[in-house]
Amino acid sequence: MHTQAAQSLLREIALQDHDKQAVDEQAADSLAVARLTILAQLAAALGAATSHARMWQASDLALQQLYGHRLYTILAFDTKAGLLQRLHSSRPDINPVGGVKRVTQSAWVDRVLLTGTGYLGSTPADLASVFSDHALLTSHGLGSVLNVPVRNRGTVVGSLNLLDGPAHYDGADPAAANVVAQLLSAALTEAASTLDGALPPGVTLETV
Repeated sequence: MHTQAAQSLLREIALQDHDKQAVDEQAADSLAVARLTILAQLAAALGAATSHARMWQASDLALQQLYGHRLYTILAFDTKAGLLQRLHSSRPDINPVGGVKRVTQSAWVDRVLLTGTGYLGSTPADLASVFSDHALLTSHGLGSVLNVPVRNRGTVVGSLNLLDGPAHYDGADPAAANVVAQLLSAALTEAASTLDGALPPGVTLETV
């Protein structure tokens, strides 16, 4: 290839790369604005909510818009009793409100409940390694999970839990979910203080 033609081709490629970068940056800016709008709407809804249930529902909608989910639950963590209790479920036919999980010694507990790091599971095998009810979850087509710890004064008081099909949350940025978690921190702490750990009729104790 002649030098002049090669240089022309390189300039064309560079221009295409520049245009692609500009488009990518514009898309990233638009996505950031959309996320901020959703979080602002959630903050307004939480401020107007007259009950914990309405707050949980508002977070359900926001996280559906931000990430998508087939199942969303909120768990409160009673550190003294070593129990997690379900305060909200988008699918009570799968995970009913009031369900209780006994907290065991596991890598998941260390990661999510003790250090407050969060957890991403991408496959049904990941669910099986963490949840005692994994067979029920996978029977409904659930194969991935994003667990987001909720903290108050440095202590984990619960978690937000999003589940969907396999690999659904791979590559997801948890930043917005962390904001949602902290917007719920005070309400979740208050709700957790009233837990009694009693199982609803017909509900089996789970483990995590």
